[in-house]
Amino acid sequence: MVASRLRHPRLAWLLIVSLPMGMGLARASEPILVGVLEDLETANADLSPRMATPHVRLAFEYRGRAWRSLSGEYPSPVTWTVVFNGRAIGKIQSRSDRYPAYLGGDVGIESITTPASAVPRIKLDASNFWYTEVRARNRPLLLVSVPHARDPDHWKPAVLSVAEKQLAITAFREKVPRLEHCDQPEKQPIHQLRYSDAEIIFIKAYRSKSGEVLVGARLNDRRSNCGFFDDPVFFDYWFVLLDAVARFLDTQMVPMDAADLADTGKSVWVFQTSRGEDDDEYELFYDDFSKEVPTGWSYH
Repeated sequence: MVASRLRHPRLAWLLIVSLPMGMGLARASEPILVGVLEDLETANADLSPRMATPHVRLAFEYRGRAWRSLSGEYPSPVTWTVVFNGRAIGKIQSRSDRYPAYLGGDVGIESITTPASAVPRIKLDASNFWYTEVRARNRPLLLVSVPHARDPDHWKPAVLSVAEKQLAITAFREKVPRLEHCDQPEKQPIHQLRYSDAEIIFIKAYRSKSGEVLVGARLNDRRSNCGFFDDPVFFDYWFVLLDAVARFLDTQMVPMDAADLADTGKSVWVFQTSRGEDDDEYELFYDDFSKEVPTGWSYH
């Protein structure tokens, strides 16, 4: 199906926390910056020539006890802590080239000034991350401008219990009540069919030390034969489970990492998303998933 490109692999990113060079811990008046280390498999000049080599993309800032999308003037140069799986795995530096954006895909991009041999690379699950039609060569990593890499909530990959799986299935069926089937691909009519629990595919699940569970699921499209582009019936859906309650988060997301980037004592979750034909985005969830901040760009 054409839509499978959107709901399967995504491009991987490295989450980085950044500080202006020459500075120690950020003072209270200064925002904490968060970026992503992006490294794509192929160059797509129609999207953005600057995306052809590994680079930093500025994404979020923490100011006044709240997270927000980073916009306006880009800091330069910046020293970043590279974050993965609750620990710092290196430091890199970036600078703004201050060139006008060639295309929307250039928004927020800074050049890496650290020697290539010293830039961390993680292959694990890189094939899950896509940026529009371009796959990640290495996993996107989080970057932060202060040395905050730990994950105090201890999020780990999890196997769902029978009760958790049933809770997730019930929540998923509220979002996707029927399976679509077509006599011919991309042709009407669309028949609405019942589907079995076994046709719900669980993508990934993570559990925190407090028992909170993050889980993603999608519907198997084998019986569909529709092949419609961008079809919500076959999106991945993400939920948080806690105390026998399932809360819906969003769709078409790939989880990147969880870390306490602002040193608040609680981890935030960052996801990469690729929705529609020309749009990519990161989403940051904080305060136990009760608040969400997106930052994105369009290529045209």
